Amino acid sequence: MPDLDSLKHFGNDAFFTSEIILENNQVFMRPLAIDDLQSLVDISFSDRLWEYGHRVKSEEDVKGYIQTCLSWRAEKRNYPFVIIDKKSGTVAGISQYGAVDFSQKRIEIGWTWLGEKWQGTGINYVAKHLMLSYCFAKQVRRVQFMVDVENHRSVSSLKKLGATCEGLLRNYSIQSYGPSKGYYVYSIIEEEWQSISESLIQTYGILD
Repeated sequence: MPDLDSLKHFGNDAFFTSEIILENNQVFMRPLAIDDLQSLVDISFSDRLWEYGHRVKSEEDVKGYIQTCLSWRAEKRNYPFVIIDKKSGTVAGISQYGAVDFSQKRIEIGWTWLGEKWQGTGINYVAKHLMLSYCFAKQVRRVQFMVDVENHRSVSSLKKLGATCEGLLRNYSIQSYGPSKGYYVYSIIEEEWQSISESLIQTYGILD
């Protein structure tokens, strides 16, 4: 867990230049780096994995993906993390903060993917708990999630996480996999977080 006593208000610029580390008994999350290339290559080549995201077919594709994510951080657009499974000591996937606006006390979590070995293990919820804890410790009022209307696995995961569906944005975007029919918008707000946090801690055995 982040050191809650040391967390203070700061702006978007400080957020993107900070080296944020998130950790509990099961997961260690740190900023994505180009040195993570081989670890990500080892878990990346699966059509099912990238059904609703950027297609990767080679090491060069993975390198390009990492460079894109790092450019997003440099542009203060997204903040990418690698998710490390502490039990195996290996990289399990990636998740990111985006749509960051501390002046309005809101942030988005998404762009998440896990290697097939870790899908269905619960590590996604353990990592999300870390990311949400950080947000609400920063006195964010709203954390948003967006998911393709046809991405049924991710929709199911957000419901299981405890997020609330707020609506559907029709014909929202054109992605690498083609035109999207729409995106669902989900959120967790500060008034809900304590109850959701306690449920996740109990279900997945999360310890600081």
